[in-house]
Order: sequence, then C-alpha cells, then structure tokens
Amino acid sequence: MKTTRIAVFAAVMTVCAGAAFAGAAKLNVPPGYRATVVPTERVELHYIKPGDRLDMTVTFDAVMKDGTQTLTATILQNVLVLDTVDKGDLHGVVLALNPNEAQYAMLSLKKNYRINFTIRGRGDMEMHPMEMAAFQKLFGAGAGDKPSKE
Repeated sequence: MKTTRIAVFAAVMTVCAGAAFAGAAKLNVPPGYRATVVPTERVELHYIKPGDRLDMTVTFDAVMKDGTQTLTATILQNVLVLDTVDKGDLHGVVLALNPNEAQYAMLSLKKNYRINFTIRGRGDMEMHPMEMAAFQKLFGAGAGDKPSKE
C-alpha cells in the first residue's frame, strides 16, 4: 500500500510540476524564492486562489516513549500562492517558497505526512510561534494515544 501511495505521489508531482512549470513564464516568482508544487485535496482548491497567503500544516504519528501520538504542526507560515493546478485527478498549489521552506515542504511529502493549508485573511502577514497540536495536550494524558506494539 505504501509503495502504491509513493508511486501515485511521484506521478502527481511529475504531472503537476509539468503543468505548473509549462506556464512558468507567467508565474511572478519573487527573487530568492522557488515555485514549488504541493499536491492538495480538490476541495481545498475551491477556496485557494493565486495571490492568497497560506499556512501549511502537517499531521503525522510521532513515536513517543509510551506509544504513538498523532500531532499536527504548522511548518510554514504566510506562504504566497502563485498558481493552482486542477487537471483531472491532479490537484495542487504552486507556492513561492524560499529554498529552506521548499526543503521542509518536500520532506513532508516524502514522509507521506497529511498536508493541509489554512488561508490567511487579507493583510494578515504576521508570523506566530506555534506549538504542535496534540489531543493529549487538549484533553489530558491518554487522549488520542495508541499503545505501542512490543
């Protein structure tokens, strides 16, 4: 199953990148940034438009000493949307990322983490220190934990 998901991811990235970068001349990539394609759910594309600013979150299972815990982290903030890709089954956003941000986005994709975007309000440009979200923090010890397999 994981091999199939990786193969599908590679195909989506290749086609999305081809579609996005075929029109690279129309993209206005700011100096020092890279146009980076990140696959999305189709429903997100109904709301995300070029010129929007987004925060990128990833959700993953972290192995802790007492089991596995699902966490969500905001890894990128105030990211500019250059374009969107919506071609058949292929859906993605083209983001203006600096080289360091692009590495974190690609790492999240490679690790097969769940990636979501939140759309910022117009004019909201502030960066905020963000703590990772965990149900254990919200509801107390034991909430949302999975026992480790020993």
